[in-house]
Amino acid sequence: MRIEWAAALILLAGAYLFAQDAHALPQEQESARPPVIASTESFMGSATEVFPRVFEKIEVRTLPNGLSVALYPRGNAPVFAGVVAVRVGGSDEHVGETGISHMFEHMAFKGTPEIGTKDYQKERVLLDELEVLAAQAASEGVEVHDLGEESLKLWNEIHEALKRLWITDQFTREFESRGAEGLNATTDSEMTKYFVNLPRTELEFWLKMESERILRPVMRQFYQERDVVMEERRMRYEDDPEGKLYELLRSTAFLAHPYKNPVIGYAFDIRGLTARMLESFHRRFYVPGNIAVAIVGDVRPSEDWPLIEKYFGRIPAKPLPARPHAVEPVQQGERRIVLEADASPSFYVAYRKVQYPHPDDAPISVMLEMLAGSITSPLQRTLVQRLRLAASVSHAEGPGVAYPNLMMFAVRPRAPHTNVEVLEAFDRVLQDFKNSGVTQNRLDIAKRSIATSYLSELASNTSLGKNFATSMLQFGSWKAPFDWYEKAMAVTSADVQRVADQYLIHTARSIAMLERPKAGTQTSINAEQQ
Repeated sequence: MRIEWAAALILLAGAYLFAQDAHALPQEQESARPPVIASTESFMGSATEVFPRVFEKIEVRTLPNGLSVALYPRGNAPVFAGVVAVRVGGSDEHVGETGISHMFEHMAFKGTPEIGTKDYQKERVLLDELEVLAAQAASEGVEVHDLGEESLKLWNEIHEALKRLWITDQFTREFESRGAEGLNATTDSEMTKYFVNLPRTELEFWLKMESERILRPVMRQFYQERDVVMEERRMRYEDDPEGKLYELLRSTAFLAHPYKNPVIGYAFDIRGLTARMLESFHRRFYVPGNIAVAIVGDVRPSEDWPLIEKYFGRIPAKPLPARPHAVEPVQQGERRIVLEADASPSFYVAYRKVQYPHPDDAPISVMLEMLAGSITSPLQRTLVQRLRLAASVSHAEGPGVAYPNLMMFAVRPRAPHTNVEVLEAFDRVLQDFKNSGVTQNRLDIAKRSIATSYLSELASNTSLGKNFATSMLQFGSWKAPFDWYEKAMAVTSADVQRVADQYLIHTARSIAMLERPKAGTQTSINAEQQ
């Protein structure tokens, strides 16, 4: 039911997503861009008209416990979108616990001491007994079923007793019975978000439920849910060559920073997670100063602030968690990795880049749109249409936005052309672009595309809520997306030329190729540093 990869089309800090029909990175695709229209000037006019209205209506407060809240009254329909964002994701993890942020997101739908069980006191005793066995297995470095026949029998008996107490999916059904739409959550490299649309009459219900699962989540059905996540990983990575290729790209491009690790986690880490580990994780990261709430729609500040303070204000203040301190070393040469698998050839090319609010971030995003964002862009026009070397070319930025990251191109060669052949043509297009392709016409087309996608998001209460909440946590201000947009619209041809020359360089790029195995060889992974 839940989507574990954050994929809403929020043009925050230039983190654009791939088009829906493109060869996309596994965790960064959900919706396609709307068509390009009219002129850049008309969009700038729209932004000039819309943004002041947003600035006037929004109310932002920080509760005494440190939790940030944004209220934005909007529209006439008696509905609202509620978003709770927690500043935790894959980049906060290390090997030994990768996937824990995503795993907790799953568990946050399992209920509280009052919701999801017939008798919490009995359930708590049984859950504690499970953890004794899980700790014993972890100390011996084995699975529970390897502890011996008696331990396995006890494990199964405890689970049978728990099944008689559990009220499966009660937390979700409570929302659905009140007319919830779009109840979901996502986890990415920096952020975990919970969101839903509800009738105005259910605002207090939402406040109570969201604050309860922050205050008192129960690691109910943990080991069953862990198996579900293992299956998700198997489908998205072990059994999906392109998913595996993207995972290899990250681990090749990043040697020290946790961006190298998959948000879903490595299989050996997921298998080693315990309910006790998640409880400790929850205490560390789900603290008020690490949480932001946004409510957009039928909001009545004079009525709603007291309710917000009643429910979210009761969460005890705690110290903020430490952030990752690993600094990625300077890359001094091109890195390549080859995955051999029985699948159509494809490749990723990733260049290092700075993150917002660095002044080069917006020009880089505009440059990427100019290079590959439309059918008239050089990579699309040359590789896909004119030479017919590639079936698709697309671009993205990631894996996150909090630390120096990557600008990435995904290319799928058209048979019978090879990865090497298409990569050579790809490099020629980039060099031609740097030599003479940064034209005003291409710049205008790129800005129109960015503006179209950006302003279309203003129509969605949920998207606005996500923007507000994540921006408050990530950048300290809900205005960050709007500030970024204005910077993008102010980018000049000279800005694009400068970042193209500075960042599109071979010594700071990593390439991951998917190749069919040669006849008579086993599938393998080969890596080289040039």
